[in-house]
Amino acid sequence: RRTRRRAMAPARRRPAVRAPSKRASSASRAGARDASRASPSPSTTAWTVLSRLFASTFSRRAARREDVERRRTRARALAVACVACAATYLREVYVPAAVRDTFVDSLPDWVNDTVLARLPALELQPETRSRERGPGVELRERGLTPKHPVVIVPGFVSTGLELWRGKACGAHFFRRRMWGTPAMARAFFSNQKCWMEHMRLDGRTGSDPESVRLRAVRGLEGVDWFLPGYFVWGKVIEELSELGYDSNTLHSAAYDWRLSPTMLERRDGYFTRLKSVIETLYSVHGERVALLAHSYGDTISRYFFEWVETPVAKGGGGGGKRWVDKHVHAYVDIAGPMLGIPKTIPSLLSGEMRDTAILGELEGMLGGLLETAVGRLIGTQIKEVRDTFRTWGALWAMLPRGGAAVWGDDDAGAPESGALNFFLQMRAAGTSRETSFNHTVDSALGFLFEQLADSVPHNVAEFSSTIDRASRERLKTRVPDLEAKTAPNFGDPLRSALPRAPNMKIFCLYGAGKPTERAYVYERFDADALRPYQLDVQSRDAALTHGVWQVDGDGSIPLASLGYVCREWRVNRALNPANVSVVTREYAHRPLPLSVGGFQGKSEGDHVNIMGNEDMIRDLLTIVAGRAHAVPPRVVSDVDALAATIRARLAAAPLPSPQSF
Repeated sequence: RRTRRRAMAPARRRPAVRAPSKRASSASRAGARDASRASPSPSTTAWTVLSRLFASTFSRRAARREDVERRRTRARALAVACVACAATYLREVYVPAAVRDTFVDSLPDWVNDTVLARLPALELQPETRSRERGPGVELRERGLTPKHPVVIVPGFVSTGLELWRGKACGAHFFRRRMWGTPAMARAFFSNQKCWMEHMRLDGRTGSDPESVRLRAVRGLEGVDWFLPGYFVWGKVIEELSELGYDSNTLHSAAYDWRLSPTMLERRDGYFTRLKSVIETLYSVHGERVALLAHSYGDTISRYFFEWVETPVAKGGGGGGKRWVDKHVHAYVDIAGPMLGIPKTIPSLLSGEMRDTAILGELEGMLGGLLETAVGRLIGTQIKEVRDTFRTWGALWAMLPRGGAAVWGDDDAGAPESGALNFFLQMRAAGTSRETSFNHTVDSALGFLFEQLADSVPHNVAEFSSTIDRASRERLKTRVPDLEAKTAPNFGDPLRSALPRAPNMKIFCLYGAGKPTERAYVYERFDADALRPYQLDVQSRDAALTHGVWQVDGDGSIPLASLGYVCREWRVNRALNPANVSVVTREYAHRPLPLSVGGFQGKSEGDHVNIMGNEDMIRDLLTIVAGRAHAVPPRVVSDVDALAATIRARLAAAPLPSPQSF
């Protein structure tokens, strides 16, 4: 092309030059002859130029193809990362229903049941979404205004934890979050072993390990969003703000959720500070407070109610018998585990639960040459998680309570189903289920405590009141100070009466209609020092999936633990001597299409996602606005039949009093 342009271009006038001298002319002619001898012919030159041109063209094309391939590889990696981030963080993804259903149906069941069912949400919404009218705006336009100051008691794993003192591997994370926000991900992926060491507690003291100090993030920012977009209290706080609340009338009683209630007061003075906060809000605003608790926050709140009215000489707060009636207008329990959570036992025994059972199935599916390596990797990860779980007193505080009357036995079966005649079924690996030993909840607890007496003696001693007398006597020889370390039984809903607070109102708000862990099938591997006890993920039948038996609940807590106590308080004067008003309000689990409700939804009864349930938030705002009478009871499950069965069983076989231990 360049040659053609030069040929077609008009000749340019050359400037006149002087004729060379004869001497110069002869020299130039000689040089031309030499150059003609050394230079190739015009045809050779053209061929060389064309060869070089073609070679350059082909090399550029090859380089371009390689560059394109590299770009495609990077684009594919970026696309995978974007999809993962979108699935993890985006709340509002507008996908046509037909496309979404086709995609979901094409995936294996285990992906839908484990991965997609647990995707968190990112509250990055289109502008049109941010202008929608929420419950706060609706109630404000109907004339409701803030009346009672609000104190939030968050639940398990829902408060941010920041590092105040760390080991050498984590010292650079000072005042950064080791739990919650993207800072947690940076700390975890930079050094997983170091992160795990900072998250553990000392198994012999139940408190901080040497050279490590994690503390709860104070304020509302510590409990609103677990990660950007994955709300815990964030939606509730936003709607309270729309109603008219602000930082003067809304307080977050954040705490280190790893600790047991006893250690919260001993290490952090948590209940003393909570008592002071409530008294201050009452004094400043002249109104009793509304105490809102979610999940483990219910265990903390019930402990506080008994602690605050117990004399100081007996280990309490010394507030007097009328303190709660004077200072608390309403106690709102959201998805509280009043009778404990079954999956705390497998979490402490093997580090497993239904959500992790898929790892065992994956290990079996890979098989062959990878089986040993993958099994070792999975086993190591689960062991690390298990050892960390065992140090957290909070998990021990949520162990199942009530014995066989609540959780069933081999004779009568479970209250939910007579076909369920075990809590934990154990057999040797490779044998049939007919050879299994069926543990009741009492024998499973005794077995668990004896297994862990040497590794976490503090927690074993502190919660030894949850096991039977025979197991407790056996433990005394291995934990000499067991009696001295046993925690007071504050807040036990089956033994401790409600405060004498006739002016207080109690609301039990929880979801129902979602399959929830209830019992477990285990295999024992005597030769496996890493994981001697493992969920039998291959066990399946009508009610058994991946070795886990499921019943009705909110996805984390069975219905018996969510609802029985609240139904019992309505009729049992021994547990409710002041006849405190108790309202049970259930929310049927109704997941909306992804394009409408997002990943966390706005009408779900899931244990965590209920915090974004607009119906529940509307009821909560009505209560704190002083219109508690406008929130009537509502039951959508079989909780009343379940409560009647448990009540009859407890009447036939009363629980032993704590003093009998």
